[in-house]
Amino acid sequence: MVGLIIFLIIIFFIFLLIKKRKKKNLNLRAEAVPSYLGILIEEGKPIVKHLHSSLHRSYKKNVKERMLQNHPNWKDHDFEWRYLELKKYFVLNSLIKSVPMFSEAVDEVWHEMLMFTKDYEKFSQNFYKDFLHHTPNLNVTPIPGERAYFDWVYLSLFQPKKNSQILWGGFLKYPIKQDILQNFKNQTEDELLKMYFRDSDDWIDVKKYLIQKMKTEINQSENMIYNKRQFPFTRLTSESDLHLLLPAAVFFSMYETNQFEQHMSELIPQQLTKSAGGSSSCSGFGCIGSDSNSDGGSSCSSCGGGCSS
Repeated sequence: MVGLIIFLIIIFFIFLLIKKRKKKNLNLRAEAVPSYLGILIEEGKPIVKHLHSSLHRSYKKNVKERMLQNHPNWKDHDFEWRYLELKKYFVLNSLIKSVPMFSEAVDEVWHEMLMFTKDYEKFSQNFYKDFLHHTPNLNVTPIPGERAYFDWVYLSLFQPKKNSQILWGGFLKYPIKQDILQNFKNQTEDELLKMYFRDSDDWIDVKKYLIQKMKTEINQSENMIYNKRQFPFTRLTSESDLHLLLPAAVFFSMYETNQFEQHMSELIPQQLTKSAGGSSSCSGFGCIGSDSNSDGGSSCSSCGGGCSS
């Protein structure tokens, strides 16, 4: 009798989880996905090419067919945009030690890919020369430290579209952690490579680009304060230009932490100021055997530079 009750309780919670996932309608725009994932720097194109060569068409075809069967209300673009953002996420994981997953919608495609075990293992070995692990985080409390760093790296590499905004629940809501800023200011390039980036020489030019970009934005922020210059920041009009606000995000993270969200909301295009947040899970080569924290801190136990503690 006790076993039957436990079984029914488990079935009930599974039903609630499925119902929660199915009821979300994100109303994605029926737009074509950008070429090369919308990568902003020329040095990033070889990564995208390698990613696409590692993802066989038959693998995508099988995942897409399964997901469209599970979601009969989806149109073609509903899958294609989720898949696009997941590929961007895979690129981030090729550079950063660990990248939390901040989108349930994107994560759902990843889960479906994992169901094709052999295909996923082959992809992971081809692209990463390792196995990209996925450890779900059942805690839905926001983890601002990880999210701010994620946003900065994402927007440094990719041009976001409206659908990107919808799927990731908005960008630039949280200030970058002070210890991350201090590390990028004070540590050498080699030290930062060890702290924040995957331990390999793959895509080293892109890793160094990110390091120098952050150092430059920190230096510009300090010079602005030292020279008592007025803020040179103005509100954007295009949702595709969020990467232009990264110097402002670094500045306000350093000097206006408590008013960060207010300042950034005055710069982000008005049509983007209202967006829903999302929960997170953890992935990466530094997250094997990790646990989620109930206090909204780190989403994995040894995430390197991408996680807060």
